[in-house]
Amino acid sequence: MNRNVLLWLLFGICCAVQVGVPASMILHHENTLTGGEVYRFRCAPVDPVDPFRGRYVALDFEQSRFAGAIPEQLVAGSTAYATLELDDEGFAIIASVTPSPPDDGDYLTVHIERRSPDSARLALPFDRYYMEESLAPEAERAYRDLAVGKQAWVEVRVRDGHAVLEELYLDDRPVRDVLDR
Repeated sequence: MNRNVLLWLLFGICCAVQVGVPASMILHHENTLTGGEVYRFRCAPVDPVDPFRGRYVALDFEQSRFAGAIPEQLVAGSTAYATLELDDEGFAIIASVTPSPPDDGDYLTVHIERRSPDSARLALPFDRYYMEESLAPEAERAYRDLAVGKQAWVEVRVRDGHAVLEELYLDDRPVRDVLDR
């Protein structure tokens, strides 16, 4: 085969990969948003700054602290699968943590941060809500100003272990609506 033809073939393959990988990631994300099951997670936001990605609202979830039996092979740093159920108020709870994906039902792919014999700290696949630079500090102030008894939560779409954070709610209103007052 001619050397020029080989170089053009390799160039074409490289171009296809460079376009194909991001396109695949975007397609997976969009499929989750359009066809994923909706779950609500209670959260407690704080407002940090990432110099490379801008302002966002960092989220801490009650569900990341799992109190229950965990298989011994799941050690700190390992990947696990958390099955989801709904509580009486319609919020997501983690029912179990397993080393392999469940055959049925919705689940999240999580990472074990810390582990003890009867509990674990899980890194959920969503922990940041990105928003316009100028609005993130206002969102944090709005959260801190929530009256006693009010709560913050996020709406997350889940499909085949993949999760996409859709919206942050403060006192049952989307954060953007709260800030538009």
